[in-house]
Amino acid sequence: MRLQRWMTIIVTMLAAIALASQIDVSAVAAALADAAGLPTLLAFACIVVNLALSFVRFRYSFRILGLRVPLPEAAKSFLVGHLGSLLIVSVVGQAVGRASILANAGVSASSVTFLSLVERMIALGSLVIFAIIGGTVTLGGIGIDLTHGGGRYLIYMMVALPLLFLAYGILNRRRIRVLFAQLTDRLSWRAIVGCFLLSVLAHFAMLGAFYAQFSAYDQAVPAASALGALAVVMFLAALPISFAGWGIRELSAAHVLGQLGVPPAIGVAVGAGIGLLSLLPVLAFFAATFFISLRPQRQADAPADRAAVQASLSNIDRLFAALMALLVPFAIMFQLRVPMPAHWLNVNLADLFAMSAAAVLGLSWSTMRARVERGVWIVLPLALVSAAIALSLLVGYFHHGFQSWAFVNRTLGWSVVLSYVGIGFLLWGHSGRARVVQTLRFVVTAVTIVAAFQIAIFVIDAFVVPLPREVRGKELEAFLQDRNAFAFQCIVAFIVHFGLRAYAEREGSARLFSLAPVILSAVVVLTLSRTGWVLLGASTVLIVVMLAAVRREVLVNAGIGLVMAVLILNVHGVNKYGVPQTGGGVVGVLAKTVSRPGSDTERLETISRGLELWQQAPLLGHGLGGYVHDRLAHGQKAQVIHNVPVWILAEMGLVGFTLIAAGLALFVRGLWVHWATPAAAVPVSTALICLAVFCLGGLTQDFFYQRMFWFVTGLLVALASSACWRPREAARNLAALGGFREAPPLRPRSLEAEASA
Repeated sequence: MRLQRWMTIIVTMLAAIALASQIDVSAVAAALADAAGLPTLLAFACIVVNLALSFVRFRYSFRILGLRVPLPEAAKSFLVGHLGSLLIVSVVGQAVGRASILANAGVSASSVTFLSLVERMIALGSLVIFAIIGGTVTLGGIGIDLTHGGGRYLIYMMVALPLLFLAYGILNRRRIRVLFAQLTDRLSWRAIVGCFLLSVLAHFAMLGAFYAQFSAYDQAVPAASALGALAVVMFLAALPISFAGWGIRELSAAHVLGQLGVPPAIGVAVGAGIGLLSLLPVLAFFAATFFISLRPQRQADAPADRAAVQASLSNIDRLFAALMALLVPFAIMFQLRVPMPAHWLNVNLADLFAMSAAAVLGLSWSTMRARVERGVWIVLPLALVSAAIALSLLVGYFHHGFQSWAFVNRTLGWSVVLSYVGIGFLLWGHSGRARVVQTLRFVVTAVTIVAAFQIAIFVIDAFVVPLPREVRGKELEAFLQDRNAFAFQCIVAFIVHFGLRAYAEREGSARLFSLAPVILSAVVVLTLSRTGWVLLGASTVLIVVMLAAVRREVLVNAGIGLVMAVLILNVHGVNKYGVPQTGGGVVGVLAKTVSRPGSDTERLETISRGLELWQQAPLLGHGLGGYVHDRLAHGQKAQVIHNVPVWILAEMGLVGFTLIAAGLALFVRGLWVHWATPAAAVPVSTALICLAVFCLGGLTQDFFYQRMFWFVTGLLVALASSACWRPREAARNLAALGGFREAPPLRPRSLEAEASA
């Protein structure tokens, strides 16, 4: 029965891949059947060699952190990790599988996840060399067509990403110097070089497997060209955006080999054949591991040795937290487009880090719970929202069948959102509340850098030279392909900036001018997003009311930002895309921005149709993806409802709406209780302002899955919950609380001292 179940899953996956690439499923099946023989045996042998070399690299990688793992534990964790990559996205599932086994050997989840990420980076780094050489051989030289969007977008990203990360590093150079010193002191660079060389050998073995499988089809393709194309396929399949490469490997093989005249069905069959052959040794060896007896690692005899081991593991935990605190705020700003044969695949760079952090949080929860227990109140509100989504997915399955968009974007997307919420608790548990404060500062820095970069592009395009659309974007939308989403990110960073200023406020230390909020408020205006304008005004009013310590500061900085934006727009109008263009002035900009008949009509149509769907199924709704299914059934393009409450009613009904409303009420209540604690008042106020802006923006945009909001919310909840809390005093003060309380003066030096400890 289990074998039949696995075969059913595999056949279903292959059918989905073939349909996605518009290839006849029967042609793929026939190509797979024709490949049986000596080439397939050679491919299988190369895969076994690749697996053996990968295991050697895996065990050798522990030397990077100076750890030692017994052979039985290493073997079983390696194979479980391979299977885990099939169930959870790539390296995250791999790390979860490995950590679940290595816990018996005394290796922390942070160590395993960190090493898995390092190992994947080393593997991808060496594969880049293979891909460059392969692309050069296959195409006769890597040429980028600058007359089409894909090439210009690639060049733009290759320049923009390093440039922005350099600016991010310069502004945070003090923290990065400390982190680099910790990495240098902890990591073995000789072991990293050894892992790189082992990766190169493993890639040669896998390239041999690909070529052996391809040679079974007797295609008239030179060996050098075929090897070059297959090297590119290997690199694309190794990107951490899929389940063990399935889907990406087959589609990329069809596309890349197709450039050499190979039929698409054969390309898919080559990729699928490698995927199936790779499963066989892993399953066989995994079955053998049930006979391996695992024993906990022998503890050190002397108390001093035990203390040294615990200190070493604790240092690794703090190092992992420091890396997540630095990388996630920057990576979350980039929603990149990966070119596929028939479409662009949107990938957020921070998702991999967020899911890795959530995996570490879950695996180390038993040892961390005592430190973060005061924040577990957030679990119930999130559980109610999760229950509404899960129920809606089930309703949708019975109503209109399985829909990949609903499962991937709405269900798996929600699990990614929960990962972002969990980052705050991981940082709190591993490094204390000062790390949370530091991460919030990183958020403001990252958003401000991208916003300043967008203003520079805006000015260059308007005043100096027109830029390609791949650079300036359809609108001022940064790297999100949506100006409303970018404006929302800037507003969240705007709120967080003043929350941090109020949190660290001392008498006489007020700064009436800060560059970050000026840039953020100016870029919100320049996005020409009506939703952004409303939310910027609302957030400014709420900050004035709820964070009185920075009242003058927010008004001055928001005003300067507004003046800056008006000066830039004063000599420019907008064309039909919302891009700056000579003529029109501020009045023309306002007229064309406020009045958008097409956008308003589309929004009203989505809301109206959503309400109609709710009336048809008022109790449970039409299930997740019901609105998209309805549009596709009527021959329309896929679209979302531009109103979160209406979307909830249409797809989740009154039951789902009640569950989410209850979760929201419990969340506000949890914050309200912490409000009575003086040290938590400012984080709570900041979180409530972000929540109010989130809900207000949801009335005109689909902001429910905005990563930035959930990431910042998790950080603020962790910061508020980690404050010294006296329940009796909180309960007594809560009834008499008549206004918003400010945190007592807090010296910034104390935060820096705690962060560096």
